[in-house]
Amino acid sequence: MSAEPPASPFRILAAPLPERRSFFAQDPVLRGLLARLLTPETWRWAEPQLAHMGSEAAGWVTDRAAVADKLSPVLRTHDRLGNRVDEVVYHPAYREMETLAYGSGMIGMKYDPELRRAHGGALQTVGFALAFLFTEGECGLVCPACMTDGVARLLELYGSAEQRSRYVPRLAARDTARLWRGAMFLTEKQGGSDVGATGTRAVRDGAHWRLSGEKWFCSNVDAEAILTLARPDGAPEGTRGLGLFLVLRDRDGRRNGLRIDRLKDKLGVRSMPTGEVTLDGAVGELVGDVGAGFKQMAEMLNLSRLYNAVCSIGLARRAIHESTEYLRARRTFGKPAIEHALVRETLADLNAEEIGGKHLVFTLTHHLGRADQGSAPDQLLVRILTPLVKYATAKTAVWAASEGIELHGGNGYIEDSVMPRLLRDAQVLPVWEGTTNILVLDALRACAKTAAHEALLEDVARRCAAAPPEMARVAERVHGLAGWARAELGRLAGAGDAGLSRARRWTDRLLLAWEIALLLDGDETAAAAARRLVRRHLDPDVETSADDLAHLVDGTVVAA
Repeated sequence: MSAEPPASPFRILAAPLPERRSFFAQDPVLRGLLARLLTPETWRWAEPQLAHMGSEAAGWVTDRAAVADKLSPVLRTHDRLGNRVDEVVYHPAYREMETLAYGSGMIGMKYDPELRRAHGGALQTVGFALAFLFTEGECGLVCPACMTDGVARLLELYGSAEQRSRYVPRLAARDTARLWRGAMFLTEKQGGSDVGATGTRAVRDGAHWRLSGEKWFCSNVDAEAILTLARPDGAPEGTRGLGLFLVLRDRDGRRNGLRIDRLKDKLGVRSMPTGEVTLDGAVGELVGDVGAGFKQMAEMLNLSRLYNAVCSIGLARRAIHESTEYLRARRTFGKPAIEHALVRETLADLNAEEIGGKHLVFTLTHHLGRADQGSAPDQLLVRILTPLVKYATAKTAVWAASEGIELHGGNGYIEDSVMPRLLRDAQVLPVWEGTTNILVLDALRACAKTAAHEALLEDVARRCAAAPPEMARVAERVHGLAGWARAELGRLAGAGDAGLSRARRWTDRLLLAWEIALLLDGDETAAAAARRLVRRHLDPDVETSADDLAHLVDGTVVAA
């Protein structure tokens, strides 16, 4: 991965920035957070891998991502003899990035029996940390990686012994020559978020099933292993009648009843192909119980939402990184632009939100790892936090990319800079895997069905009680906010549409309480971020000290 790429017309920088940086070495908050979440043994094992990914993402991946974004995949429907082939043709830059993404083990390590014995649930946090660093260089390819991880996870959880042994090693492969990439074909024209409206049919054919229908928004459209929902003939309407099926792209050397009708011309994440697909008698293998498809697919949706949150904070971090380096290099009105008071205020806000979001994301990956080990309290936390963290961080990504462009001025608006791509890529994140309103409803269901909010509020209370003396006032505000959230949920229950109209504010503030609570026992930068978040969301009259500004502006992106 260290070979220098050929000169690219797309790698043009708007300021004299360093040619080779490291997203890991320049992110002290990430390093400190991971060192706290991981055991010393796991941290020693993971740190060199993260350092390597940070360097490669900053240089090697960034170069190729710019090319893959400009020269997006194209669909080749027929060969020269007129035979239907449905082949997606990629620029080599994309395929080269795959060798690092999959080769890093960000997926494969989670399914490695030896690594599981050594590091257990911590592999979720390490794998997602690798994905976070890769995202800073390239966002689009993380979606196929996410889908591949999700297919492997569902087969491991719900598949037969034969399916697990046959397919999971291919999905977890680090060698792209052996790798099977995964996909989830879920969305249909008439359904969208209403998955119960799925119209794809499944008809039993001996040991297999034949699937027929149209899928409308299929990312990683040419994946080798696809999970999809279909309704067996005679099954009830709604989500309870859906089965989960594994469809291989090819069977016996031929396309398996899959027709790619066209590729989407997307606003962002243009390096990765998303298409419309017709299933025309495609052979599928049932995964798990025939009537439990949607419940099983929800596990993949939740993993995808966590990947979405990782991408969101990775994009926000890249926008802040680029802006900070640019402002350090640019002089305006007689001094470096970063020394101007209003610039520092903007960067302080950006960094506080990104630091809080990073704590949300990686603390959630920590709970997921523990939940996978069988911890019931962690399972409750994962259930309610996944939709909340996904929608909050997605909003942060779009805002941070937009603010970053403004900090660059005109140089941030032209395609010579990475900033327009960050904004285009970020805009899909509030849409993928459930829009904000869908996720609010999902969080409310978690409260109603499992009382998962109680586990979250208990965690907030515990963290507030353990806050150091210098954070007592912030802890008091957080404790009060948590109390409001508990009382407000009681008022929302049974209030019908009037209650739902207030639900989004409730979820925002519930998550804010946990976010600030996560920062209470951290270092000075975490404490500064906590106070800044209180100022932004709870009390605008709270002053930001010079020391807090220094921590948030000068200490969050280490100079190259």
